[in-house]
Amino acid sequence: MTLKELIVSLSGIMSVSGNERKNREALQELIGGVFDEYRTDALGNHLFIKKCGRPNAPRILVDTHFDEIGMMVTDIKEGGFVTVTNIGGVDTRILPASEVIIYGGEPVYGVFAAKAPHLSTAADMEKLTPLPEMVIDTGYSKEELEDLCPIGTPVGFKPIYAELLNERLAGKAFDDKACGACAVYGIDAVQRRDLAGDVYFLFSAYEETGMTGARVAGFGIRPDYALVLDVTHASVPEAKDRYLPEFGSGVAIAASPITNRKLTRMVTDLCKSGNVPFTVDACPGSTGTNANVLGISAEGIPTALCSLPLKSMHTSAEVLSMEDARALSRVVSLFIKSKEISEVFGK
Repeated sequence: MTLKELIVSLSGIMSVSGNERKNREALQELIGGVFDEYRTDALGNHLFIKKCGRPNAPRILVDTHFDEIGMMVTDIKEGGFVTVTNIGGVDTRILPASEVIIYGGEPVYGVFAAKAPHLSTAADMEKLTPLPEMVIDTGYSKEELEDLCPIGTPVGFKPIYAELLNERLAGKAFDDKACGACAVYGIDAVQRRDLAGDVYFLFSAYEETGMTGARVAGFGIRPDYALVLDVTHASVPEAKDRYLPEFGSGVAIAASPITNRKLTRMVTDLCKSGNVPFTVDACPGSTGTNANVLGISAEGIPTALCSLPLKSMHTSAEVLSMEDARALSRVVSLFIKSKEISEVFGK
């Protein structure tokens, strides 16, 4: 399977935050063969382990999050309409006419109802409708919906993927399963004898709703050091007030008071020596990722953060560059092979 195929396959699995365990069999089938062990916990974290074969080896954590933004059913109305609330930061500007799936007793396909311009006033066209006032049109009867998808049922974007020019890929849930695919691909590329320690790959739960999954997993794994992978905003024409990495610039390495400075410098040196393109992403406060909580988990975990540039984040059509994805995958390979890092931060 190619990296592109793995990104699409993983991102197509429904894992709206709070439902990370719902499709664990599909996840195991996709990536379980790369690893020696698989574990899960009560919170819904997915932990895959690749052993180096040496006793008392350092524990190297590579973290991504498995959950995605989405919605849940709040009410069922006459005529086959459903109201929802958000789970995580859903961009409501793109919801009218968006295709979704209600993951009930069986999948229920729906479309966010959109008021036609012909029926709208000028004031209507200027107004952003709040999510609780939007409805999903399903075609079912109220009674059928009450049976199939009661209140609390998760709702996710329909998995539709498209290849754009210049190796761009568009679709839902690249935040953060595209980074998970890059991690798996990078780990699989390293032979056991070349590992600097035992590799713990974490597909964590609840990142989009509070980062609690990584916090719990950090205590359970107690790694010697960690690399967090997540997405960051890529440059777009309307974002002129801050620097954002361009597509094709490689990985974005976070410079932050939250991340470990020495480990971050060593990751930067790995990119330089390995000819991996990168930029530096200034994060003076919160990184908005699991790096925020891993660094203060247990006795403190030295943590670095590398990010994949992404456009249209938190929509049904996020866009990434495969060139950057391959760069991120190479960083993972270099990180888990680095004997220098293991000597500094290992046992």
